[in-house]
Amino acid sequence: MKKLALFSLIVAVASQATGCVISSGSDTSNGYITASWKMTNIAKATLDCPAGFDTAALYSQEIDTNFAAVGNPIIDLFNCSDFTGQSAALNPTTYYSWITIATDNNAAQYASSTSAFIDLTTNDKSYSAEIVEDGGYFQMQWQLTAGGLPTSCAEQTRVDGIESIGTDVSNSQNFASDIFPCADHVGITAGYAAATYTVSVDAINANMQAIGNPVTLTNKTITAPNNITNLGTVTLPLD
Repeated sequence: MKKLALFSLIVAVASQATGCVISSGSDTSNGYITASWKMTNIAKATLDCPAGFDTAALYSQEIDTNFAAVGNPIIDLFNCSDFTGQSAALNPTTYYSWITIATDNNAAQYASSTSAFIDLTTNDKSYSAEIVEDGGYFQMQWQLTAGGLPTSCAEQTRVDGIESIGTDVSNSQNFASDIFPCADHVGITAGYAAATYTVSVDAINANMQAIGNPVTLTNKTITAPNNITNLGTVTLPLD
């Protein structure tokens, strides 16, 4: 059930200039995001909404062709325990969307999900978010170099992906690996338990072999709930 909030910034207006028409029931001039969310932990158990935080806020931030924010995000409020809800009518364009778990009327926030790119220019979309109560994520960007000079993923066709391995400083048996497409230039890992990690990042080929020496980042901390630790830009020298 959608919550009523006077400040919820439901200000989406259909644009007559886009020339885009999408179908959503009887309304053919707007788009809608059907959001779902769940509370979980690193062990993948499904949890209830945290005590005192009974609201799920769906943020829909319009972006331009350069992925820059346009105006303020549109915010829809729902009962957290419903675990699903549909946005207000949105201009049929592109958005970054995320879910925040909060107190009544979004007055104080517990945690936010990672964001997702949502294109409403052709049809309505569904979006699923997860809040990890006892962990978070690493985010990183990468730059390749060859012979000491910057190079690109497109130029280095032998590079098939970027691998990140995080190892718990206090327990080497607790580690995880993530592989990202090189051309993405940015990645967010799967969830890590809250702890301090050593993170190794390298470029790999299609056979999962490292190309060049890995870059090691020490004492990088994950905090809960669902926080993102940005590791910045990692420069990866290729052989």
